[in-house]
Amino acid sequence: MAQLSTFGMSHPRQGMQPQITYNDAWESIPLEFVDDVIEFFQRELQPKHPLRSFKLFPVAKCWKKHKYLVEEEEPSDTLWVLDMHRKTRIRGKTCYYFKRIQTQEELDSLLQADYEAWVQYMKDAGAWHGE
Repeated sequence: MAQLSTFGMSHPRQGMQPQITYNDAWESIPLEFVDDVIEFFQRELQPKHPLRSFKLFPVAKCWKKHKYLVEEEEPSDTLWVLDMHRKTRIRGKTCYYFKRIQTQEELDSLLQADYEAWVQYMKDAGAWHGE
């Protein structure tokens, strides 16, 4: 499993931001599609969504339709998961679920859970013949 980051280049992230270890459930977002995803966020995030206060840069996408790892466009140690299949209430408003990833263990757990869900989906679809 490769360790990739912004712009699809292999290099260590600055500061303390967790390292993304891609698996079959998660893929990096190619640079040529980043602007489309940013436009999608601008169009779909609720007007009062807390992440609107940041200039977001999509780093990775889960195999599920709209689940992303995002960071600030400017250099930052902040990484969030944005899951547009879930909603939460913040300050009396409903918005898409997001959470700041604070530790490597938290990110690894998220990536592993999505990988396990992907494997189960593939088994249920009859496309998985692995372990």
